Amino acid sequence: MKPNGRVQLYPMLRLAVFLVAGIVVGEQLYGALSVSVWFVGLVVVSLFAFVVRKYCFWQTAMLFLAFFMLGGCVTVYSLDKVNMTLPEGRVGYSAVVVSQPAETGKTVRCDIIVTDCGRPFKVRAAFFRDERSAKLRPGDGIRAVSVLEKPANYGTSDFDYRRYLLYHGIAATTFLYIDDWHGASVSMDGLTYLERTKIAALRFRDGLLEKFEDLGTGGQEYAILAAMTLGERVDIPDELNDDYSVSGALHVLSLSGLHLSIIYAMLLLLFFRRRHSVVAQSLIVSAVWVYVFIVGLPVSAVRSAVMLTVYSVVTLLNRNSMSLNTLALAALALLVANPLNFYDVGFQLSFMSVMCIVIFYRPLYLLLPQAARDVAPVRWLWQMSAVSVAAQLGAAPLVAFYFGRFSCYFLLTNFIVIPASTVILYGAVFVVLSGWWAWLQLSLVKLLYAVVSLMNTVVSFMASLPGAGIEGIELNLLQLALVYVVIFSVYALSFYARKMRWNRM
Repeated sequence: MKPNGRVQLYPMLRLAVFLVAGIVVGEQLYGALSVSVWFVGLVVVSLFAFVVRKYCFWQTAMLFLAFFMLGGCVTVYSLDKVNMTLPEGRVGYSAVVVSQPAETGKTVRCDIIVTDCGRPFKVRAAFFRDERSAKLRPGDGIRAVSVLEKPANYGTSDFDYRRYLLYHGIAATTFLYIDDWHGASVSMDGLTYLERTKIAALRFRDGLLEKFEDLGTGGQEYAILAAMTLGERVDIPDELNDDYSVSGALHVLSLSGLHLSIIYAMLLLLFFRRRHSVVAQSLIVSAVWVYVFIVGLPVSAVRSAVMLTVYSVVTLLNRNSMSLNTLALAALALLVANPLNFYDVGFQLSFMSVMCIVIFYRPLYLLLPQAARDVAPVRWLWQMSAVSVAAQLGAAPLVAFYFGRFSCYFLLTNFIVIPASTVILYGAVFVVLSGWWAWLQLSLVKLLYAVVSLMNTVVSFMASLPGAGIEGIELNLLQLALVYVVIFSVYALSFYARKMRWNRM
């Protein structure tokens, strides 16, 4: 059977669209329709899809409706878990630290999981800063007495902090004074296997971070190195973070497709002659997932790991490995596991960037004449430019919507930070592997810090140039949608214009 239209070439994309529609409707109708209603609807629609299996149109319609119901069902279930009834007043409880503590002013903030107040739930805790709280690490247990409060917004701020916490799985917030808590041995039996594995990985990451800090000189170089290699961003100074944002280089500080692609390519070199074997691809993908666990399972890294896993499988099957179906399958996996990921800014930026790379990279790349593409340095520069522009088409509207900013020199900045990122990631791996030779390890770390320092200098210079960024952009949701409509409409018109020209030739 021939597909009746280009859209039918991307079945996973259509399923993902209906799943997202269900997530949005489920969130909007939360409180009006219970999870049982959505689940019954899912079962009924699935049965209808089986009954009408001989009628392709109706079976397809029921399948789409089933994914719509699935989106609503998992969304309401996830919201029910965080919108729980909390104990009133001061309550005693045991908890485990499950995120890297960050020092902010007179407090130390981190996420903890309360283990003995019914089912385990996550709390955003703020400890009064002292010698004990400054030494807290993931996996440490505490015994505390405090008031557990529902997440709430700050004063007159426009930022919906309550929604942000709830949609990141935070069921409560609390403040702990010096006398409100003490360290204790806490059983992790109530935690899921995934949570316990994540804690163990974060503790291992802490050891690597301490190694980098001991070998280097600390400061801004260490902060950027920690962010780029192990996803630890709490030590980056606000001014430097703003420079990376204004210059359009902030993406290199968030573990994403760029970082995992570099690691994947690095591992392929180890299996150069057997890169297409099942054993080699299995080992490479396993190593990528181990790295994703070590850095704390950030959404962007998980998305990239899922895509690389699919890429690996379809490569072995000799299929088109980089397509909208691959991206949509990654979205399906992440959103079914946690539908609230859809409301995460990083998730949206990550997927829109990759989607636009998949769609726009090749047309942009082919704009360069063949004669120029035959020259290796020109081809390399143009490939980087095409990827950067395509990614910016997906990310820029969202950045303007959420942060009111557009980076004007992103293309120039990427010519520096992407090669530097590659050197830094390769260098970090060699630093870890050279642990048996202290002199070599120390030399590599010094070289690594020099590269990071140079990158910081270039980024700060780019951010200081006149017109580096357009600030104060205000977009509402409708305007954001219209911007994307214009982008994809222009692409569709150019596609059909080229197709008509080819047909006339």
